[in-house]
Amino acid sequence: MSNWGILRSSNDLIRVVHFRLHLPFKNNCPYTVWPGTLTGSGGSQLSKTGFELASGASSSVDAPAGWSGRFWARTGCSTGSSGRLTCATADCASGAAECNGAGAIPPATLLEFTLNGDGGKDFYDVSNVDGFNLPASITPKGGCSSTECRSNINSVCPPELSVKDAGGSVVACKSACLALQQPQYCCTGSFNTAETCPPTNYSKIFKDACPQAYSYAYDDRSSTFTCAAGGKSFHLLSTYKQLPIHSMARHFDWGWIHSQLSRTGFVLAPGASSSVDAPAGWSGRFWARTGCTTDSSGRLKCATADCASGRVECNGAGAIPPATLLEFTLNGNGGQDFYDVSLVDGFNLPASITPQRGGCSSTTCQRNVNSVCPQDLSVRDAGGSVIACKSACEAFRQPQYCCTGSFNTPATCPPTDYSRGSLKMLVLKLIVTHTMIALVHLLVLLAVITSSHSAPEKGNLLLE
Repeated sequence: MSNWGILRSSNDLIRVVHFRLHLPFKNNCPYTVWPGTLTGSGGSQLSKTGFELASGASSSVDAPAGWSGRFWARTGCSTGSSGRLTCATADCASGAAECNGAGAIPPATLLEFTLNGDGGKDFYDVSNVDGFNLPASITPKGGCSSTECRSNINSVCPPELSVKDAGGSVVACKSACLALQQPQYCCTGSFNTAETCPPTNYSKIFKDACPQAYSYAYDDRSSTFTCAAGGKSFHLLSTYKQLPIHSMARHFDWGWIHSQLSRTGFVLAPGASSSVDAPAGWSGRFWARTGCTTDSSGRLKCATADCASGRVECNGAGAIPPATLLEFTLNGNGGQDFYDVSLVDGFNLPASITPQRGGCSSTTCQRNVNSVCPQDLSVRDAGGSVIACKSACEAFRQPQYCCTGSFNTPATCPPTDYSRGSLKMLVLKLIVTHTMIALVHLLVLLAVITSSHSAPEKGNLLLE
């Protein structure tokens, strides 16, 4: 969700202010964040202990030589009727933009520094010991090693560690210590040494996602970095996509995602919006189930595009055709994002993909194919209305329609009367440039799913 950063120090400024480091921040997110700072025990707080940073804006703080402390970013902050600032993640509970010596309430991704420490070195790390709320990295100048947590751990956070917003999206991931309060996870009591507190299955989730970041208290060997003091530039970056989903259907909507993101299915009411986060390199598909009801046993069943999980969450199961599919490969070949609307598995409702930045092309299937579906491809409800249109492959199971057997090449499997008439796959690609130093955060991809056909009011639609 977030991409914010301490960008660079100035050697000239260091000389002028007698070894004070000038640390600029820049917010590259498509929304506002609220950075917070906290000085270590016994030290004086920095001149700024927190501030609002709009999308694309920059600010800075000065840190004296020998300073030790941490930075983090608050998200989802708002001011209530009382005038107090509250944040959805990493709040410091000061009620204001300035944290005034208060630390982040976990879960929070922390960036920790000791400047000009033992041996005149700078020590720095990215820490998920207090949990995770957004990706970040630190990149010094001068040939010193970077450390990072670029993966969106929220997308792989177990349910028992997840923090969700009102819409059901995972906005942060607790540490096992915070969630379960057991000494084996907190490295306390008889587990208070590196030998008696080894990694757990929970800390391994964090470590697998972010190998360089602290995953638990005794994860020192691969997580602390040092650099000769002076002339450093620290970059805090993130890299993942946020996928907004909007329903314009006339009836109640549901949403779900295939390929095991943090949410694999959810309900989306008419006119409502929701979003999911996908890590860089994610590949998968979305679709919408319609006509969903719960039977006497409590199992969810849908008239079209059911995943047969019996629940709102699809839990890794795909759509049963026919289903309109929205397919994505993020940060694929050549650093490009690829996306398409596909009717290869048939059609159940109109849909479109509209990138929100970068001037990239939209792709859409806005026509209600059900209204022109041939009788031999039609799927009808109990009242006789066409609610989905099969592909010719599914309907006839013939190799010339499925592009199998001797028809398994583009040359031997040309379009048929069925694919020409109503089922045409639209493929476009979105070019995204990534850099190691200044990552561009892109709010992309899933835009509008529209229903232009009538449906019973009790019908439900699921977005995948």
